[in-house]
Amino acid sequence: MKPQVRLSLLIVLLLLVSLLGVTLAQAHRSGSSVTHTISPNNASSWYGQYIQHVDYPFNVGSYVSLAINPVDNLPHVSYYDAYNGDLMYARYIPSGNGNCGTGNHWYCEAIDEAGDVGTATSMDIWGVDTDSYKVGISYHDVTNSSLKYISWTCGPLVCTIKNDVIISSPDFNWLSIGVDTSMKFGPDGTPIIAYYQENTIGDDSLRIASYVESGGNCGEGAAAGMWQCDMIGLGEGFGQHVSLDLTYDGTPYIAFYDAYYGDLRVAYYLGITDQDCYDDNGWVCQLIDPNYDVGDYASLTAQRVIGDQLFRIAYYDKDNHKLKYYDPEWGVLTVDEMDPNSSISGISMDVDSHGYPSIAYEKISALDAPATLSIARSYLVYDDGNFGNCGDTPPGYLFQYWRCSVLDYAGQYLTEAQYVSMKISSSGSPQIAYSEFYAYDVGDNAMSLKFISERYQLFLPVLLKP
Repeated sequence: MKPQVRLSLLIVLLLLVSLLGVTLAQAHRSGSSVTHTISPNNASSWYGQYIQHVDYPFNVGSYVSLAINPVDNLPHVSYYDAYNGDLMYARYIPSGNGNCGTGNHWYCEAIDEAGDVGTATSMDIWGVDTDSYKVGISYHDVTNSSLKYISWTCGPLVCTIKNDVIISSPDFNWLSIGVDTSMKFGPDGTPIIAYYQENTIGDDSLRIASYVESGGNCGEGAAAGMWQCDMIGLGEGFGQHVSLDLTYDGTPYIAFYDAYYGDLRVAYYLGITDQDCYDDNGWVCQLIDPNYDVGDYASLTAQRVIGDQLFRIAYYDKDNHKLKYYDPEWGVLTVDEMDPNSSISGISMDVDSHGYPSIAYEKISALDAPATLSIARSYLVYDDGNFGNCGDTPPGYLFQYWRCSVLDYAGQYLTEAQYVSMKISSSGSPQIAYSEFYAYDVGDNAMSLKFISERYQLFLPVLLKP
């Protein structure tokens, strides 16, 4: 606890910077690239830009997943191009020699164009140094109702690309595999994917796929036998909004939504029977929040170092219209409240090296108000003598823990962060990729992809020129 208590009014300053001198909403209509500067408090400033900016009738930036390369600390983003039905991949180019984004500081490319592919993307990067790292993306193939995985394994001079079909539906009219996916690399660089399998004539299920190289029970074509696919649990709506993370030693924890009961659960392997999962497969599916209809858009982080919390979960309480947080020490806490007539869809959480959580989320404060990109962080990251301004007070604390700020309120007709993904860099700076949906009227709408980071993230120039 800080020794001095001061009641502080959090001032949210939105300064939108454009060479054309227009608002972000106007720039969207004109097609101009814009960099905006956003100062949610006195301690830090945020700088945002477009990764891929489009106008009607295009639609990019849904199912966004961001990863930070541990080798060079630069962001990479996977996302879905709904207009073309492609899996997309964008990476930051410090030199400005890219082909997309504000100032051409991003390189965007379609990496799977075979049919309608690229929903439910999840990206991770594993690295030792510039001569040894891996990039992996799990995603759903809508055309074939299958779970797919694409990766780059990079050595001193060359990267090897591999695209695996992990498992396909025998009849995509009733079975769809990988409708939700969440992928992480283990400590040794082995990919692990948690996924949701939807079944229209039977039980849905939560499953996990691990790369085993040989002797596995799934994988198709050139990848036959290279993956092991196992069921964790099943039931109607069981396993939606799946979020996987691994502890420092590679132990998986999976948060998910049980739609039939409206429950938030977390699955982990103990080797014992648990009736909430499936028979005697060794998985436990722990009930986290007993309130009805909670757990949508869950985002889980697992233990990074010995002594930290085993896991943390940020999620949406649809019944009470609240952004919530859970860890085994504090239990369930309210972080922020939404308009009672609204329903959000974007939530993403990460934890810094000190164990302080941050949550990026879609904020809807009033039914007719545009949705904003907001962030909730521990007041301890600011170290400015002020406490929190939102949410519950945790056990053992005297004052509010969370500090909520609006990061992007772009203006009328714009919905921010319906899809959002956040990671915290090694320097402690949150980096956020998110969607921006423009809807002026029926038949005149588009979705673009944006990125925002704190000012002291030095790879981003203060002002990017188109």
